[in-house]
Amino acid sequence: MVSEDSTSKLKKIIRNPIFLGCIIGFLAAVTQALLIGAGGPEAYGFCVACHTRDLVNDIINLIVGEPVLGVAPISQNAIFAVLTIIGVMIGAFISAKVNKEFKIKKSSIGSYLIYLLGGILVLIFALLLGACPYRAALRFGYGDMVALIGILAMALGVFVGVKIILKRMEIQMEEEA
Repeated sequence: MVSEDSTSKLKKIIRNPIFLGCIIGFLAAVTQALLIGAGGPEAYGFCVACHTRDLVNDIINLIVGEPVLGVAPISQNAIFAVLTIIGVMIGAFISAKVNKEFKIKKSSIGSYLIYLLGGILVLIFALLLGACPYRAALRFGYGDMVALIGILAMALGVFVGVKIILKRMEIQMEEEA
């Protein structure tokens, strides 16, 4: 019989970001091994930016009826483009529902537009770097020093973003007091 203490310890381990990062890294490496075997590009195992680009470009190519936008060879040769991003979205939704963390945020239109613009900018900059954080880590594993610069730039961007959010929260709390 499993005790409640061991169950709570297991839950703490599973929710630990380091553990989750290791699981994502392992799954990305396995996916990469499968994709390389299928003729995929290096470090393409799990890339939110590249897989999203390929999915959107493939859909547009299907609508137009001819290949006008670039798609990675592995996605081009498949019946459907790589659907990793769809799997991530479905998995995140199911996880949020199971853990009772799913909430629809009610906010102003301006706030939604800022989120949309932020998402678009993140995707554009990820494509300029040639990778999202997952693929950048895989590329760094292949010895690509540009990927390390990208990872450090992303970390700096997150740090600056957190500082801005904390400052805005401080100002908001002072106004409410």
